[in-house]
Amino acid sequence: MTAGYNLKCPARAEWKLRGNISCSAEDKYVCLFHLLDQKYMENCLGSDRSSIGSKLVFQPLFNLAECNSGRYQPIVFTTHGNSECIYSQSKCTAEGQVVFSNGSARTDTTCRCDYTKGYAFVTRPKNSCFCNPSDEDCSCFRVTCTKLSAETDDDLTRLIHQVYKDKLLNATAETVIDQEPPSSKRDESRRVSGKSLSTSSSYSDYKDTFKDDTSSVRNESDDTLWIGSKIPDIHSVIPDNKNNHEQVEIDLNQIQKDNVKSENANGHTVKNYLNENVSDPVNDENINEMTSTIMKSCLKSTTEEQNDMLAFCWLWDFAGQKEFYATHQVFLSKCAVYLLVTDSLEFSTAENQGLDFEGSAEYVCFWFDAIHCYWSTTKKGRLDPPIIVVCTNEDRFKDADIVFEEIRKEIYRQAMEMEDWGKICPLKWLLFQQVLLKLRDNNVPISSTKTLLKIAKHDDIGISEENEVKRCLQYCNDNGTVIYFDEENLADHVILNPKWLIKAFRCLVSDKIDNVIEVSDDWQQLKDTGQLTDSLISRLFRKEPNLKFEDNKAHLIEVMKRFDIIVNLKDSTTLYMPCMIKSCSFSEVQKQFSDGSQSIHKTSWLCLEFKFLPPAFFNHIIAWYIKQYHVSVIIDQECRSERNALYRQVGVFDLDSSSCKQLVVCEGPNTIALQVWDSRMSNETYEDLGLELFGIVETLLKRYSLHISYRKTFTCKDGDFTIQRKTIEDLVTQEYRCSEHKTNHISDDLVKPWTLRQKLQ
Repeated sequence: MTAGYNLKCPARAEWKLRGNISCSAEDKYVCLFHLLDQKYMENCLGSDRSSIGSKLVFQPLFNLAECNSGRYQPIVFTTHGNSECIYSQSKCTAEGQVVFSNGSARTDTTCRCDYTKGYAFVTRPKNSCFCNPSDEDCSCFRVTCTKLSAETDDDLTRLIHQVYKDKLLNATAETVIDQEPPSSKRDESRRVSGKSLSTSSSYSDYKDTFKDDTSSVRNESDDTLWIGSKIPDIHSVIPDNKNNHEQVEIDLNQIQKDNVKSENANGHTVKNYLNENVSDPVNDENINEMTSTIMKSCLKSTTEEQNDMLAFCWLWDFAGQKEFYATHQVFLSKCAVYLLVTDSLEFSTAENQGLDFEGSAEYVCFWFDAIHCYWSTTKKGRLDPPIIVVCTNEDRFKDADIVFEEIRKEIYRQAMEMEDWGKICPLKWLLFQQVLLKLRDNNVPISSTKTLLKIAKHDDIGISEENEVKRCLQYCNDNGTVIYFDEENLADHVILNPKWLIKAFRCLVSDKIDNVIEVSDDWQQLKDTGQLTDSLISRLFRKEPNLKFEDNKAHLIEVMKRFDIIVNLKDSTTLYMPCMIKSCSFSEVQKQFSDGSQSIHKTSWLCLEFKFLPPAFFNHIIAWYIKQYHVSVIIDQECRSERNALYRQVGVFDLDSSSCKQLVVCEGPNTIALQVWDSRMSNETYEDLGLELFGIVETLLKRYSLHISYRKTFTCKDGDFTIQRKTIEDLVTQEYRCSEHKTNHISDDLVKPWTLRQKLQ
């Protein structure tokens, strides 16, 4: 029966099943290409490993072989789950891409953008000459010649150039008006420049200006006031004449040094780039000029592109690793269409993330619940926000263009049917939102609320009341345009670019860490205990110096505290990051507190059993207890040093100064459980602790608009709280049968410690 077809090794999702059937053990099963017989063969020799850049084959026993053409192996090859080198070489065939260098058996092909045809990288790669598609975005886009002017990364130098270009152009325009038409080439260029300056008003003239104008805004984080002025970009108003361009640059360089000065106002450094004979302008005036420029462009483009069917759309890519789950809550929005991407050929995602899912269907259901528990509305039989499941590799069976067009149409259809599509909104709010978007697009990731209040009062916008500005900012926050909270320690700043915040999170929660940082004591402490030092935060933020995370560190920390991504210990400045704490089983934690020589009185388990528990919900719970109680201290037996009893799913807290009484807070599958340990054999009741937990949960449900429900259940004191839980209704008899311990327990023993006997009666 098996001779009718050539054997093909199983996909990753089928490997376990095939191994158990063929070899009675997954780790014994091997399927590799047989060089002598020229076909795939399987046996039960047990798994083996080879070096980087090669794979294993049968010849007739294990032997090294080169990767097939078009594939590479950057890590050690293992026969467990694999029969080929694991990665395909990139093709560099996307728009504007060409091959920079062919890869090897160890490395991927590198790509570059075809600059000879006017293409450039969308995102600057690590190496300015090429990009590695396996770990970077190598997308290219075509730029016009007027956009290819040289730019400097230094904001200060760029602003100085911009101001004196303004001064030079104004002087040039006056020359054209006051003098006879000159005959020299230089005078001819001035005449053309003057004409362009007075007539040009297209969006292209102002696009580069926005980036410079935004420097007029005061940055509250470093108390530095940038003073500049608005002009069209010099490269868009001067003809494409090399000699004229060189003449302008020479004039700029000659006047820069004589007209820059620094002053000190109220103890802060103020940099002034205007003429010394001119008094310092009021900052409001600069903000007003900048807003006028942006509004002029917005209103012009609106009149030219009238289409009621258009809407702003941003693409977000959420990291699937469990370390990032705590950050998802910041960006989930009801005004979104979600694409849930899963591999249609092999399902290894859940296994790779360390999650306990039996198959792709369960994994998909998990993400459906995770999204809808934060934002969900049901209207006319429709559940919003919509989620579209996209199965990868379908393009192997259908034309890729057709597949992607189908996805686009489905996104469009789902968006059109959403309740928020076409929702009426004050026009001035939309105008204000346009300014925020322009600032974001021109590399202003964060702004003080004070500055935005001034922008909102601009005549073209007309939001004069501070409370209305805050409501507008909240509206923008809800639809994902900005990150804003009208709360203590957060209301003074608005994050204009949420992706900037994502990158800040990624600096702290990432497995791609510089080798020097990775071997540091601070980093090892974070991985082992979750403790995050201030010096480590700074070092991690400095991985992205151009994004200026270090300059805005205080606000970023407050935002992360707001979502319990990081938390302060009680009565301490020490920071902890719950999502980075290593896991530890409850039984192992219990051994750290008792070796059996002294009996410990334990209450029954009080459990909150949820239909679905969001991935980051326990982070909020454990963070609340960290802030309210002192964390118990244990002795690490391996290194004989103290550490706090905090783990990813378990936390132990002192209920008194003697450390004789502890509260244990645990997470299980869709369950949160409490138990109290007392080494003094106390028979106290803990109704207040139960009510406290119920209050925490209700507060969190309201704060994060969560749509989840739970019920109260109980487990005997020595039982496993993840199974065999009992409800009040199950305990109406005097005794109940405990399946775990195969004996009868008194029902009252489960509810009495939490003072719920009255409900039982």
